[in-house]
Parts: sequence; C-alpha cells; structure tokens
Amino acid sequence: MLKQLYTLKIANFIKMMILGVTALLLVNCSDSSEQDMASETVTTEATAEVASAVVEAAAQEQTAPAAEEGPDVGFINHDMVLGDPNAPVEIIEYASLTCNHCATFHNTVLPRLKEKYIDTGKAKLVVRSFLLNIIDARATTLTRCVTQKRYFPFMEALFQRQTQWYNIPEYQRLQGLHDAQTASNMFVEATIGEVAKMARQVGLNQTKIDACVNNAAIGEYLMTVQQAGIENYNVNATPTIIVNGNIANNDYASIERAIEAELD
Repeated sequence: MLKQLYTLKIANFIKMMILGVTALLLVNCSDSSEQDMASETVTTEATAEVASAVVEAAAQEQTAPAAEEGPDVGFINHDMVLGDPNAPVEIIEYASLTCNHCATFHNTVLPRLKEKYIDTGKAKLVVRSFLLNIIDARATTLTRCVTQKRYFPFMEALFQRQTQWYNIPEYQRLQGLHDAQTASNMFVEATIGEVAKMARQVGLNQTKIDACVNNAAIGEYLMTVQQAGIENYNVNATPTIIVNGNIANNDYASIERAIEAELD
C-alpha cells in the first residue's frame, strides 16, 4: 500500500486529506495528570481513513495525464538535527505544526533544553513531522522547501505565531455563518494563505511555493516519516518525545530526568 502512496503528487495527497480528515481539522487535546502538557492525538481509525483516501487517489492518478513539471525545488529528505550530530543523547520529537502543545514545547521547553543540553553538546534534537490535517500537511511541506539553514528558524516562527495563522476563533466564526464543509474549506484556504506569506518571508516566492506543494518526493518522504513513527515507536499523539529510544513525557522536568539518566 505504501508504494501506491508514493506515486501520489503532494497536491493530490493534500486534496484527499481534506476528504479523509475533515473531522480532524481541529483535533481535541487530551488531558493528563501525568504531564504538564497534554498530547494532541490521532486515532488509528482516522489514520486508516486517511491512508484509504490516499490510496484511492493514487489509483486515479494512474489514469490521469502527467502534470507538467515545475521548477526545481530543493527539499530536505532526511532528518534535520539541531545541535551536534555526534551528541551522546538523541531527543526525537514527533510534532504537528497545528498542535498547540507542540507550540508550547517549542516556545517554552525547547529553549531551556537548548541552553542546558543542546548548545553544550550533550544532546541533539531531531524533529520529525506527524501530520494531523490538511493545513498541517501544507505547512510541513513548505518547511521542506526552504534552505537548510532556514529550516529551524521557519519552524520556530510557525510555532511562535501559531495562534495567528491557525486562528481557531476564526474557524468557529465561520462555522456560525456556513455549513461545516464550507467553513472548513474557507478556513483551510485562509490559513494556508497566511502560511504562504510566512514562507515568502524566508525566501520562497510564489513560483517556488507552487512547485513545492506539487513535489511528489516531499509527500513520499512525509508519509515515510509518519509510517516509521507509527511502526517504530507507536506514535499516535503530538508531541511525542523520545530520548535515546525511550518515550518521555513532554514537560521539561521529565525530559531532563531522561537525559540525565543517559548521561550518567
């Protein structure tokens, strides 16, 4: 089935995600007494629904005329690492750009980890995407088209300004004015427009943006990352934090304990 997914243009992948995950546009966050931050979750049934929709689109793609190739777009088809690649402790974060708890991690927890462990060479951070919805897919795609030196600054800008471009009150307002599908479509279009504005600020013009979201290799890579997270670590929530192979809670104290145990 995954081989079929890889034949899909990212634009069609995103289009089918609208059909498969409309209910996940605004995923509820779970509460947990064991964590300072809750994780945003995706059910197994929803993941299967997305995969089914993408496979159907892939079958349609086989009979459709080949799309005209756009300009070359440099994409990152490997892990992006913050810190010394040879650091003794590896922190892996599976994150969604639309997850408010991921934003909290990047805005409040990561700076402390960076100062104490990453900047000192004791740990490195590997950020991996875990897509929750159509907006997440488009925004994540664009992060793979900026230059490597601008990847982390772009990611941080998206998390820092998340409530501005992923404006939940606006979605709720649209719901009060339109039917559910129309409200979702309008919200997706407006939000993606805001993300595109930010992408232009980090060096992508509209031609590069258009080419980026039609780059099949990016869609293949994102699907590979997501599937590997599910298979290797049973990831079904964001943010999921893994320290040297062991899942840790998302709060600073828990991650600090996990890192110190590995350094002992």
